[in-house]
Amino acid sequence: MTDPLIRAATPDDVHIWRALRMDGIMRHPQAFIVSAEEAAAVPVEEDAVRLSNGDRFLAYLDDVPVGLIGLNRHGVPRAAHRGEIGPLYVVPGARGQGIADRLLMAVLDAAQGLGIWQLELSVYVENAPAIALYTRHGFELAGKIPNAIAGADGFEDDLIMIRILATP
Repeated sequence: MTDPLIRAATPDDVHIWRALRMDGIMRHPQAFIVSAEEAAAVPVEEDAVRLSNGDRFLAYLDDVPVGLIGLNRHGVPRAAHRGEIGPLYVVPGARGQGIADRLLMAVLDAAQGLGIWQLELSVYVENAPAIALYTRHGFELAGKIPNAIAGADGFEDDLIMIRILATP
């Protein structure tokens, strides 16, 4: 097996992006804020526009797409220094190979290049592997959102984690 390839997604990758994202939502609905129905309802063209910003990345193993990550920039000037990570997903068969680490590092690099110095994310409180990943990359717990998501078995809590890259 070769090393994973991480690259910026483009509008030409829209069907790959959508398939990976839907796979993640179906397998781990508590890790995504949107439902499968809501994700499927987003027009392909809208997702293609998102992929044209250079802030979404795909991971490949042996030319097979196995993961994705997004960086969501705040659109207002007073919050332009902030970005939110999400979604992040690696297919089950490719986990444990450092792909999530590499995807996260790609977003950290992209954020710095965009002038973003505060990264934020929310993570399901019971998602120990994701919490460990973020902690390993310098994210710190900033708080908890009770009842963040209405899940299949009731309301679910999220943790808020933040990493300061550099201040101006």
